[in-house]
Amino acid sequence: MPNAELPATRSNVVIVMNEALVYTSAADWLYQQIADADGEVILTSPYVSSDVCRRLAVAAKDSDSEWHFLTCLDPTAVANGYLSVEGLVELQQNGVNVSHVERLHAKTFIVGSRGFVGSANLTGAGLGTSKAPNFELGVELGAAQVDDVRKVINSWPNREVTAHDLEKLLLQARRLTEAEAPASCDMDKNSALALVEQLLLDARDETRTLWLKSEYGEPALDQWRNEWYFGSPAKGRPSIKPRDLVVICAQTRDCYAVVEVTSEPIFLPDDYRAERGEEADRWPWVSRTIPRFVPDELLELKAHELVRSTGGLQNGHIKLKFDQFTNGVRSLARLVTD
Repeated sequence: MPNAELPATRSNVVIVMNEALVYTSAADWLYQQIADADGEVILTSPYVSSDVCRRLAVAAKDSDSEWHFLTCLDPTAVANGYLSVEGLVELQQNGVNVSHVERLHAKTFIVGSRGFVGSANLTGAGLGTSKAPNFELGVELGAAQVDDVRKVINSWPNREVTAHDLEKLLLQARRLTEAEAPASCDMDKNSALALVEQLLLDARDETRTLWLKSEYGEPALDQWRNEWYFGSPAKGRPSIKPRDLVVICAQTRDCYAVVEVTSEPIFLPDDYRAERGEEADRWPWVSRTIPRFVPDELLELKAHELVRSTGGLQNGHIKLKFDQFTNGVRSLARLVTD
């Protein structure tokens, strides 16, 4: 049993155990191996995050090896922000063969002649690269074990994931319901989880649109804790409407709050013009908001972790897909509640 008096740490540990290496940070093994793969790459994980997909996609695109990713198309995982549909699309677009395995739970990485088996999903928390990583263990495989594991994986019934599969998965995830919505209260760990679950439940409502909104200047947590507003460009009345959910990001591209829109766009209301002055003429369409999830401090979540391209934010806001929104909410929640 571990000594309860010793502080727990999440730094990487490598232990030699009967000539096998035991890792507590799978990223240290995986990213080193895929940078110079000496053969076919096979990765299995039921959960995968968009940021990890992006890094794998870059490696796959520049690789001479064949890449395979096996996962489980579970709408519950998508709805709760653990499986990124956008990430799966990016893998496919960069040459990775993505397959569905029913009831997959294994987390296995085969890179040419080397292999790794452990508890880590292909997420920042699982691999140990996020601000709040999980406690994980993984073991590097010997040469004979790599061959045996590859044979086992090849024996699993699987099918290729299509664009239609991913569209259906997003629809199923958004239509999921829960019997009872949790109540909200003051922001401690338990209530933060309750707020997040309610927010994810509301995001499944297909009458709501999900947005990423860029605000000028530095992050301003306090202003979003109360009723507030944001402006949209003068080029036309925005399609943002009441009950839409919006992830707020600063000019620094830090995402740090989630709000709900409470009004139709209003053209140059008096209080807004008085507050913003000449700036109001450039962003005249005002949407009122209420807070839905605002952490106590600025967290490390960048806009590019939610969307592949942030160019659309030059116009103030872009639509988020359901899995992009849930990924952002879960990322903020993990940093608050872990």
